[in-house]
Amino acid sequence: MKNELYSLYKTYDKKEIGNDYIENVFELLLKNDQELRREFINNLIIKESIEEHFGTYNNETNNITFNRTRVIDDNRYKINKKLLTIEVLKHEIEHARNLKILYEGKKDIHSTVISYSLRNYAINHGLIRKSRDDEINQIVLNWKRIKNYEIDTGERIAEIKAWKYIVNLLKNQRTTEDLLLARSMLYYSYIRGYKDNGYYLNAPTYEYLLELGLYREYKILKERVEKNNYSLETRLLNGLPIKYKEYDKEVLRMTRLRLKKEI
Repeated sequence: MKNELYSLYKTYDKKEIGNDYIENVFELLLKNDQELRREFINNLIIKESIEEHFGTYNNETNNITFNRTRVIDDNRYKINKKLLTIEVLKHEIEHARNLKILYEGKKDIHSTVISYSLRNYAINHGLIRKSRDDEINQIVLNWKRIKNYEIDTGERIAEIKAWKYIVNLLKNQRTTEDLLLARSMLYYSYIRGYKDNGYYLNAPTYEYLLELGLYREYKILKERVEKNNYSLETRLLNGLPIKYKEYDKEVLRMTRLRLKKEI
């Protein structure tokens, strides 16, 4: 499947990107994931809108929307449009995968972190028990989630997985502008939300829980992380604590970049 997608991406080197390219990318991304397609993805909607979002996934309708005005027609961003198309669609497909993971009800660290982003959905659909506080705060919780988009656990995970997929798609190019861009974007996706408070790096998932007022979940997660020796890859993907040395050197090494932190 990746070979087919790579061939499609190369075919459009000198071709104008039309809806056929968008639709073909979408189909190839889901070719080997028919269960996800059948249960959690209904339609791809290609629209033209000046709104900021490149794409969206609707948890209720299971529709993915692709905004070609922002992705294809907007020339403010000097980025390969056919590559950005793949990233946007893969990102939204990962949101559908997050919903699938929520329904699986597993208790591993990745599933737990995903559930924070989908808490309102889980409450509304009876996947978790609604507390008195949840009944009072659901509207506020959703507003806070939107406000804290940068550190939203589901958004971070979807972004990391999308750029990691593209790095793997292009890895045989060795050194190209597209591959360097993909590695750089993966790097920024990994460090998204980590803030230096002068003593240590604030972990984005911890900050997300605190910003949403989910103090009980924060305490439980913090205790769980302190008891387990999670790998750097797991901690980065799930927005858990990392050390200065890991932030300064190891993430660059993981993404195979030889640049300073301020790339």
